[in-house]
Amino acid sequence: MPLRPEDARFAIGLDLILTDVDRSQIALILREDEQRYALLGEKMHWGERADQAFLRALREELGLTKILPNRVNGVLNRKLQSCGILCWQLAGLFGLLRPERDPRFLQAPLAERAQVLSLTYLVDCDLRRLKQAAKPGKSVQRLEIFSLTELPTLFLDHAELIRHILEAERRGGLPLIR
Repeated sequence: MPLRPEDARFAIGLDLILTDVDRSQIALILREDEQRYALLGEKMHWGERADQAFLRALREELGLTKILPNRVNGVLNRKLQSCGILCWQLAGLFGLLRPERDPRFLQAPLAERAQVLSLTYLVDCDLRRLKQAAKPGKSVQRLEIFSLTELPTLFLDHAELIRHILEAERRGGLPLIR
């Protein structure tokens, strides 16, 4: 069956919640284009696996070029550990109940619109090492570390993603689908 102009189209974004192991601090990027703090993330490319997009986000947004592998699935990796990335897990999928979560992609002509889903990862980090290793890319001004109890105003629904994921983790309810 061919796609019709009114059929839903989806873009998949990866959002990485980079926290310390104690869940007291978080690393956020200052986005060049929006001038707001945000979770690290990228849109998936056509034909790209989630693990490849995860590594590409670290390379492109934080300049972590030493992480060369194309395929890692939450397994500890020395190159990632040297940059402060300790381990991660798929934490949730967001946007199924809120198609308007990223309005930038809903303002195009109907045939070009997309609902943006967020494939969200919870990433345990050595934040000090991560900040030292990071060399922000062209769309990122800087990486900063914040207390999870004193977050700045965040881009789109990122504060909500963080809150939902950390609450679900405390309840033992990951991955979360919303």
